[in-house]
Amino acid sequence: MNTKTVILVDDEPAARQNLKDVIEGFDDLTIIGEASDGKSAIAQIMIKRPDIVFLDIEMPELNGFDVAKATQEINYQLIFMTAYEHYALKAFDTKAIDYLVKPARPELIIRSINKMLNQHAHYQAHISTERLILSDHAEQKIIEFNHINYIESIGRYRRVHLTQSGKHIHNTETIISEKTLDGFEAKLPDSQFYRLHRSYIINATRLVELKYQARKHFVRLAGTDEDIPVSRGFVSTLKARIAHND
Repeated sequence: MNTKTVILVDDEPAARQNLKDVIEGFDDLTIIGEASDGKSAIAQIMIKRPDIVFLDIEMPELNGFDVAKATQEINYQLIFMTAYEHYALKAFDTKAIDYLVKPARPELIIRSINKMLNQHAHYQAHISTERLILSDHAEQKIIEFNHINYIESIGRYRRVHLTQSGKHIHNTETIISEKTLDGFEAKLPDSQFYRLHRSYIINATRLVELKYQARKHFVRLAGTDEDIPVSRGFVSTLKARIAHND
């Protein structure tokens, strides 16, 4: 059995206990940490690298959104817990996969956990661990797919934008390549990477927002404030893929 690790973050002990009572009924979930404030939550997430985080929003000093932003490069599934419904829209601007209003009934927590476990299984089945080899000046760099945020075409060259972990490993934010976007598209798995515009390929696992403004569609990815355009012909396909993954 592939056990998933869990961290609970809430400044109310009763709320954490309510979650624990439900989570302990799942054989494939193990609680590895608890935090009652934002600073402690960030430290635990960074050190313990959980698979799943249940995160309260209103907490002393740093709130749940601060925690989510500070740990956005850690690959975990996020469920927000809050007593206030008006946070829902902002919550889904993050990488959260669900939003529960406290006090959440056990059946709602169970449904949210099952949704999360199904999404994790889908992710494991479809995300490739293959790598690309790219020439960067006189060097050959080996880039894991999960370290690519998006790829941008600029004239004769392509700019590969890296995730935070990719930047740390390769000591650079971007890599310039002469490989065409068609060449990248042929190498990258279409379950993870979307050619959503003639000049852009994105890592769909990094997608946090699809928005419509000035009569055009754009996406935003984790780790960047860049508005990446979506071609008109790909909008319906992108929406269908997002709906399918929910």
